[in-house]
Amino acid sequence: MRGKLYDLIAANFGKAAFYTEEERERYGGVNLNCCERILRGANIAYDLGMREEDMRVSAAFGGGMGIGSTCGAIAGALMVLSMKYAGAAEKTTPLKEETVVPFLERVRGELGSLDCSAIKPRLAIEGDCTPTVLAVAAILDDVVAAKDGNA
Repeated sequence: MRGKLYDLIAANFGKAAFYTEEERERYGGVNLNCCERILRGANIAYDLGMREEDMRVSAAFGGGMGIGSTCGAIAGALMVLSMKYAGAAEKTTPLKEETVVPFLERVRGELGSLDCSAIKPRLAIEGDCTPTVLAVAAILDDVVAAKDGNA
């Protein structure tokens, strides 16, 4: 069974052609980038309580920050893990050792890389990174379910 975020992304969350009127007004009728789809979707799926202006932090991370570096979907997932599991400062929790590193190792194992420039040519369909966003969402759902005791 897939998780909440995966199901939301699979239902075309963040794709302009499927926007409600409210979403069309909010997002200006354009597709969300991969990082925005993960963070904004997770805000709904996991009830993170983030405000609209808080989620704008994800805007610059699509397309591997525009240069094919770390995949924006992965960057968004790290933002989600931080929102859910970090303390007031990262050093106050075992976030990296217990959550981030295993998450990234699994993503790298399943996607073959952490970089957009390596992932996109293999997984994107006509420039659409939804397959990558779905793969990252599935892994994130698994991690969240395990950490929250719902696995």
